[in-house]
Amino acid sequence: MWAFTNCRVDAPGRPVAELDWFFYNVRHGTIMVSEWKGFPRRVALATDTGTPWLLDGGLALPNPIEQVSRQLDAVRAALRGAILPQHFPAFDPQQLRLMQSVYSPQVDQNTTIERIRWGKVYGDLPELAAVTANSTSPSPLLLPDAGARLPLATALCALFRTTFPPEAETKLRVSPKVGDTDVVLRISAIHRQIAALHAELADLVVIAAGADTRPAQPPAAPAPRAAVKDKPAAVKNPPAAASKAPALTEHQRMHTHLARRFQGVNGSAAAASRALEKAWMSVLGDTLLHGETGISVSLFGSVGTPLVKQHHGSLPNVLGMPLRKWCVLQAQTAGMQPKDVPGKPSNIRVR
Repeated sequence: MWAFTNCRVDAPGRPVAELDWFFYNVRHGTIMVSEWKGFPRRVALATDTGTPWLLDGGLALPNPIEQVSRQLDAVRAALRGAILPQHFPAFDPQQLRLMQSVYSPQVDQNTTIERIRWGKVYGDLPELAAVTANSTSPSPLLLPDAGARLPLATALCALFRTTFPPEAETKLRVSPKVGDTDVVLRISAIHRQIAALHAELADLVVIAAGADTRPAQPPAAPAPRAAVKDKPAAVKNPPAAASKAPALTEHQRMHTHLARRFQGVNGSAAAASRALEKAWMSVLGDTLLHGETGISVSLFGSVGTPLVKQHHGSLPNVLGMPLRKWCVLQAQTAGMQPKDVPGKPSNIRVR
C-alpha cells in the first residue's frame, strides 16, 4: 500500500487541488482519494452532494463529499495526462477507476449517513484501512513488473509535490519475494555475494592468524661440502612452537570490515554510503560479531564515524536517517529478520 499525504495536484485547466490522502494498492491496482475532516462537534447528518452536512446543534457545514469529488476529478485528469502514458502505456485512460471517501472521527454509530452515490463516509480508521487494503477494481491499475515500482513512485511524488523518504526508496529497491522475482538475476546476485564473502573471509583469516602474506623467497643454495668430514654438531633443543596470534577484538574486527570497504573511497556522499552498506553487509555475515547480545550498532557507528566525519560530519547525514534505523532496513533488505535485544537498545540480533 502506497500512501501520499498533503498532496498538491496541478491538473491542466483545473484549480490546484489540495489532497489529504492518496492511497494506491499496488497488489490490487486500486486507487482512493480520501478527505479527512475534524469538526468541533459530532456529525449528526452526512449527506450526498447538493446539501450541507449538519453537526449537533444544527450547525451546517460545506459538504465534504463535494470537496473530495472535485479533488478526484483533478487527480484523474493528472493521472491520465502525466502518469498513464509513461508508466502504463497499454492501459486505456477511459477505464481508470478511482474511489473516494471522507473520514472524520466525529462520525459515529449515531450519525445518519445518507446513501452516497460515488463514495463512502468513515468514522473508524480500521474500517477505512480494511477498505483500502482489500478493495478490488474491474479495471485494476497494475504495475508491469517489480522494476517499475521506483520510477512510478518517483513520478507520483513529483506530481503530488511530496517528498520521498529514504527508507521508502530502500524498500522499493528490494525485489519482492513472491512470484514476480527474476530468478536468474537473483541467483546471479547470490553468487556475487558469496564470492565477495569468500574474498573477505580469506582476508580475515590472514589477519586473524597474523600470517606474513609477502611472496615466499627461494631457498638459499646449499653450502659446498668440506673436504674433511666435520664433527657432528651438538644437538640443540628444538625451537618452541610459534605462539598462536591472539584473536582479534570485537573493535578490531569491526574496524577491519569498515577499513576494507573504505579503501579508495572518494569524498562523495554516494561513495561513502555504498562503502557503509558493503561494510554493514560484511558485519552481518561475520558470526564472530554477533555475540550473545547481538551486533553492536553503536560500535559500527563509532568505528565508521571517523571515516566520514571529515567530508560529511556524521553518519546520519550520509545515510539520510538514524544509523540504527538504516541498519535494520539493510538487514531486512538482505532477507534477515532483525530483532531488538532486551537491555541493549543499540544492539540488534539477526537470523
